[in-house]
Amino acid sequence: MRTIIACLLFLLAVQTVPAQQKIVLENFRLYNLNGPVLRYLQSPDIKQTIATELSQLLGQKMNGQLTNTSDLPIELLDFNFVVPVIKPVFTDPDPTLLHLYLDFIEADPFFFFRYDKENEIDTITQKRVKTVFIFKAHIYSADRKLIRTEMLNVLISVAETPGIGNLYNLGIRFTELSVTSKTFTELFKKSTSLLLDTANDLSAIEVKLQPAYLADNYLLPKTLNRTRTFVSTQKNISSYLLGKQSEMIRMGEPVYEEILLKGKKAQKYPDQITAAIKATDNYAKSDYVFLRQEARDVVRDKNYLLKLCTQIDPTDLPVDRNLLFTHFLPGNFHYLLLENDTLAYFSILKEVTEKANKIYPNIVTNGYDSTGFPTLPAFGNSTAEWPVVYRYVINGSFAGLPFRIKCSGFDNSLREFFLADKLVCIAQGKFNPEKFVLFDASLSPEKLNQLFLIGFNRFLE
Repeated sequence: MRTIIACLLFLLAVQTVPAQQKIVLENFRLYNLNGPVLRYLQSPDIKQTIATELSQLLGQKMNGQLTNTSDLPIELLDFNFVVPVIKPVFTDPDPTLLHLYLDFIEADPFFFFRYDKENEIDTITQKRVKTVFIFKAHIYSADRKLIRTEMLNVLISVAETPGIGNLYNLGIRFTELSVTSKTFTELFKKSTSLLLDTANDLSAIEVKLQPAYLADNYLLPKTLNRTRTFVSTQKNISSYLLGKQSEMIRMGEPVYEEILLKGKKAQKYPDQITAAIKATDNYAKSDYVFLRQEARDVVRDKNYLLKLCTQIDPTDLPVDRNLLFTHFLPGNFHYLLLENDTLAYFSILKEVTEKANKIYPNIVTNGYDSTGFPTLPAFGNSTAEWPVVYRYVINGSFAGLPFRIKCSGFDNSLREFFLADKLVCIAQGKFNPEKFVLFDASLSPEKLNQLFLIGFNRFLE
């Protein structure tokens, strides 16, 4: 008897479950110039993933069932800070259907925070936000009446990442932050889940995203899945832990010392430097400067001085004035001094192309593991690979051994360190190391610090 009653109760429960409301996604409007995102949405697999996620969320949040999960009807908006009004036009005459319109709009943080009066966002958060995504959902009845509108502002900031490589430089519309396809779909899922949740009263959330990198054949294959060492820098002091040893190096402020070879105030300099300066083009009209930066190995109580020699030629001034002091004197006339001893002397070459080293602009990676390398549809006639152009290449002698430092990256934030023709370290950072991979466990921390002092000096703009 109990079995029969249980079956009857089960049947009654099934009959009382409300039927799912069928929903048609009429349009997914997008305003965003992010190269990866636009191209992700050209991928049938990613579009299918988003449609499936959306259908599941509608079932969870609205007891709804998406009728068209086979494709996303995407419309790329072209507007100037004004989102076009939705004009609902339905092709399906079924009076029981609901019709969904989604907006995924990118906004400049400056204008967003200036004109957004509803959300009280503190200034610290505002400073870290790189871009803002505005998610909107509009639901219409079959007779074209708007029955529900939801909006969520998603504030995007950058998460710490173990990634090393060339950041995807096409960037989101207002910043240089781009993301992998996996990160993008997770962002869409999280944001849409909150957007459609009737119990959610949040109007704005902050989401920290790991940036995307371009695949390459000269950094990524070497650093994949290797241990990263992170460096913390505060007030010019960079600290990191190598093994069980704490390391600290301090980079001083840049100083400029004019080289005086003419006139009453002329100074005496080593004959080799004087001869090299006088042999430069346009010597008579140029000025010459020693670039100086003091540094210190805090743990070992050792003081260093980096000393570079540069020419300022008034007939060949760079458009970017940050590069004014980067016309380095040809030859090994640049030094790292330990107290009064010359530890290293070297030359500095600019804009060195290595055709064997490649960057692949259509392949995106997270920069630290091999979980996936999605290939993006190419833009027009865009090339499938770029040769690597090094901003600077340093060659010379370091503690009696030949050494080389190769500086690359779109923002000049990558360093490859070679000692005796052996790769010993790859690091990321512009004027201070931020993270690095060590390839030679026998390299002493003291020598690594000395290489960092040269490779991350303030004058390598």
